[in-house]
Amino acid sequence: MKHIYCISGFGADERVFSKLNFAGNEVYFLPWSDPLKNETLEGYAKRMSEQIQHNNPILFGLSFGGIMCIEIAKIISISKVIIISSIKSVHEMPAWMKLT
Repeated sequence: MKHIYCISGFGADERVFSKLNFAGNEVYFLPWSDPLKNETLEGYAKRMSEQIQHNNPILFGLSFGGIMCIEIAKIISISKVIIISSIKSVHEMPAWMKLT
């Protein structure tokens, strides 16, 4: 049995994953929390990673949740990352997103 940690996109919660069949694996949903003042993306990912209680989990992210999965995978040892409707690196980020 695998441990799968799901991160939704902003403005969504674990219900976006409700129609998926995880075939007997243990599934956990990481909630979004408010970022700290002047917190970097890396710092936020570190705080989110502290909610993960298993070794080598699968990270599953949707939209910005996919970006967080990639950042968390830089911090902890994971089995794999699955992203949906997201980007794999900042190099794929549209120019307008880089301006904000």
